[in-house]
Amino acid sequence: MVRINLLPTREIRALRRRRRTIVVGSAALCVVVGALAAVNVSQLRRRSALEAELAEGRRVAGELRLRSGEVEELEEGIRRQRERNHAVREWLERRAQHLRILRGLSAAAPDRLWLTRYAESQGAVTLEGRAMDDESIARFLRNLSDAFHARDLAEAGKAEGEDGVRRFVIRAANEPRDAAPAGE
Repeated sequence: MVRINLLPTREIRALRRRRRTIVVGSAALCVVVGALAAVNVSQLRRRSALEAELAEGRRVAGELRLRSGEVEELEEGIRRQRERNHAVREWLERRAQHLRILRGLSAAAPDRLWLTRYAESQGAVTLEGRAMDDESIARFLRNLSDAFHARDLAEAGKAEGEDGVRRFVIRAANEPRDAAPAGE
């Protein structure tokens, strides 16, 4: 007797294998797609965080640029103020120098001599005055050696309208003691 199996068992097994392969492939594909989606979402979040940090960095950089401009303005103001302070300091030093010079003139002048004019221009000094005799003028010239350099009696003569009074003009270079070169 011949038995005929009408059930296609081989085809059913092959069909089951194909279904299993398709299910396993679909599951693997879903796992891969899920993993790729998770990586993409993670990268998207990281990108958003980095863009936020970049925006914050740009904002901070803009603030720093503004502050650096303010710092440069302040440094320029400080430099200008130092220049002004230097000019004021020089003026005060010249003023103190003039006081020393005038004190030196007062100490150098004998009793019988008085100054009528003191003029200074670019280190050149002109002294005009009157004296009772020529000896007072000579003594005054000798005593000026500490306060003035290269002094010269430019004019000397009898004062007009005054009996016995001598008029004189002295030209000298102003050389204060602390500014004089060493060895002189």
